[in-house]
Amino acid sequence: MGKGKAIAGLVLGIVGIVFGCLSGFFSIAGLPIAIVGLILSVVGGKQLRANNLPAGIATAGLVLGIIAVVFTAIAFFTCGICILCAAGAVGSTAGAVEELFGAF
Repeated sequence: MGKGKAIAGLVLGIVGIVFGCLSGFFSIAGLPIAIVGLILSVVGGKQLRANNLPAGIATAGLVLGIIAVVFTAIAFFTCGICILCAAGAVGSTAGAVEELFGAF
């Protein structure tokens, strides 16, 4: 009953880690994927343990889901900071160019 959810959590954890290692849109998409994988692993693990079945797949999915959330969160926030810094640099450069050529 919970084995399908545990396997889905494992797969989504792996996909989340891959997306977390990439940047840009992938880190944005990877965070919800990793969170869903984490939730599925927890629910699947509880169902497997309730039926006295081994829950190793769910535990692996849980660990990979946590790693994926950390990777994607780091990539998401560092990309956001980079975009803010680039926007600030463009704004200050545009002001400097305007001051320089506005005098002529």
